[in-house]
Amino acid sequence: MRIATFDVGGTFIKYCVMQDGEMMETGKVSTPRDTQENFLKTIGQVLSNMENIEGIAFSLPGAMDVDKKYIFAGGTLTYNNRTDVQDWEKRFGLPIQIENDARCGAIAELKVGNMQGVSNGLVITFGTGVGGGIIINGSVYKGSHLIAGEISVIFAKNEKELGSKALLGAIGSIPNLVKKIADARGVENADGSAVFEWIKYKEPISLGIFKEYCEDVVKQFHNIQCLLDPERICIGGGVSENPVFMQGIKEAVEKFYSAFPIRFPHADIQRCKFCNDANLLGAYYHYMDYIN
Repeated sequence: MRIATFDVGGTFIKYCVMQDGEMMETGKVSTPRDTQENFLKTIGQVLSNMENIEGIAFSLPGAMDVDKKYIFAGGTLTYNNRTDVQDWEKRFGLPIQIENDARCGAIAELKVGNMQGVSNGLVITFGTGVGGGIIINGSVYKGSHLIAGEISVIFAKNEKELGSKALLGAIGSIPNLVKKIADARGVENADGSAVFEWIKYKEPISLGIFKEYCEDVVKQFHNIQCLLDPERICIGGGVSENPVFMQGIKEAVEKFYSAFPIRFPHADIQRCKFCNDANLLGAYYHYMDYIN
């Protein structure tokens, strides 16, 4: 089967054709931020360049019922709130399966990645926001209201003082980190690669803000550890391919726990095997598992 597979993020829509577990015809386009109609037009344009497609698999932000093909909340893409995906099936004339983006990452890592053999773990993806995919007893856990793993809406700081900026999704956002460092240095239009070069070479302002960022993130890792006690945390998203980011997080974890008066068990921190492709693979495996 040739399955058109989409990983919809807040900045880009990554896509590919999956056939027999192989990824081909890969690419990405900017994610429309205004209306669902423009979003669907973008999907349609990508599909028009693919041949012999038999189904569509989506990795999407937000909370959804995969059985009913219904999106309750679209996460960063609020135009997808209260969406019946069966309407999309009628529009494109193809069967569609949907799943939350972070859960897709967890599915990929659990099936063929760095979560293989792990009973209890967590996949955390860093991008425009922060997503979480929980694994309990070797299976992806969704919760009673299908919101398990929605760690982006954890209040990590004082919400009365900071409003939505107190949410973990904002605190852990890579674009927010990049902007904060660029603004502090008085640099306009700096991208992530430039900012992480500054951090790599220990530019004082950049390094200081990055260390504070890592400390904030790791405090939430600890809170999650206390609740779920995962054996392993796998970090995904495009930034996970950057060794500076991974080293910063790991160093912050060791620093945090070394300050404890007693030895406190904590998860092994690893990069996702598939990094930026995990959600695409997970969406495909979810599709194939569902139809089978």
